[in-house]
Amino acid sequence: MEVNMKNKRLVIYLSMLYLIAAYSFYNSYKYLKVDVDLIDIAFFIILSIITESLSVGFKKIRISSGFAITVASIILFGGFWTMVIISLGMAFRIYKKPDRYIHVFNTPVYITLFNISNMAISAYSSSIAYNSFIRYSFSNNIFILEFLQIFSFIIVFLTVNSLIMAILMYSLSNNNILQEFVNTFRFGLLNIIAMAPFGYLLAYLYRNYNVAGILILMVPVLLARYTYYLYIEVKTKYLETVKALMHAVEARDKYTEGHSRNVAKIVEDIARELGYSESRVEQLIIASYLHDVGKIGIEDSILNKPGKLTEEEYNLIKSHPEIGYNILKDIKDFGDIPHLVRYHHERYDGKGYPWGKKAEELGKDVFILQLADAVDAMSTDRVYRKAMPWDEIKDELIKNSGTQFHPDIVNTFLKIKSKKA
Repeated sequence: MEVNMKNKRLVIYLSMLYLIAAYSFYNSYKYLKVDVDLIDIAFFIILSIITESLSVGFKKIRISSGFAITVASIILFGGFWTMVIISLGMAFRIYKKPDRYIHVFNTPVYITLFNISNMAISAYSSSIAYNSFIRYSFSNNIFILEFLQIFSFIIVFLTVNSLIMAILMYSLSNNNILQEFVNTFRFGLLNIIAMAPFGYLLAYLYRNYNVAGILILMVPVLLARYTYYLYIEVKTKYLETVKALMHAVEARDKYTEGHSRNVAKIVEDIARELGYSESRVEQLIIASYLHDVGKIGIEDSILNKPGKLTEEEYNLIKSHPEIGYNILKDIKDFGDIPHLVRYHHERYDGKGYPWGKKAEELGKDVFILQLADAVDAMSTDRVYRKAMPWDEIKDELIKNSGTQFHPDIVNTFLKIKSKKA
């Protein structure tokens, strides 16, 4: 989390978050009723640090098996000690980035305080929900009561945690809060649901078998983590391969260096504004990286020709979407990516190339990529003209909305730009 502390909105948000976290600790401690052995607490803090240190990072998010410790802590020790355990686990975790290890001593204080505050507020809020089923229980069945307690704890924890992260992203980048909330909630839900049963078992084994029970259960928990790590490794290598292919294409055309990366950013912004699922956003991003892969089949002398292209040369350039489609169509699990690459030069009115298909034959996703490609082309220097200023690009989009561009995509993109202005 790279932060500009000159951002007043962010400073106000972080300050409020720290105060709410301090109040949560104070209020939870004030009503502390559970007598605990501090050795037990220390043991669970160590477990929390270990599980958070073994978290797996993908894109901007880290997934860990630490929620099992959170669930076990609320069952065994109550709200205050849960806050202490998971806050310290998050603060003192050590994890590896490609170039260095990250730990509390090389992390800015405000980030450490944010992580502690996030955990503390989430745990405090969810502990209130957890305890409410004890005070206002409507069932004598202990199994139903425990299920409702843990279920309410999970939902409130994830909701509060996702909201805190969504407001952070809004403060940092002016992103849509609801969209960020839904994406974070959805991404975290499966991990938390998977870890909650382990947390319940962890509490049961610790009550009955102490440390030995914990060590037995931690084996499958860490195995689950390792399996997920392997999945992320495969996913990361896959994305690296896609980007390497993108760089190979762009290295042949000096005028489009960085073009695919720029297109991917515009595509991602539009897809997220439209509320697309994470998998659909990812598919569009990969299509953005690969949309010009067909240029591999075009001679360098044509790609980099300084003068005007002949009609024959221009027709060869226009064949690159079909070449790209033929390169990608047989790759397993590529979904709609070959389709998006094939049609990214079509137009809303059916006058594009290579097939002259109309909007209703193609679907909206094609026109997200098509607009992003055109916007970046207009905003960068090309052999045939200089980069256009934003006002001219905006006029072009509005003028060609409903003919070249999909009106909904134009409106969405202009909405994004006005938010960032």
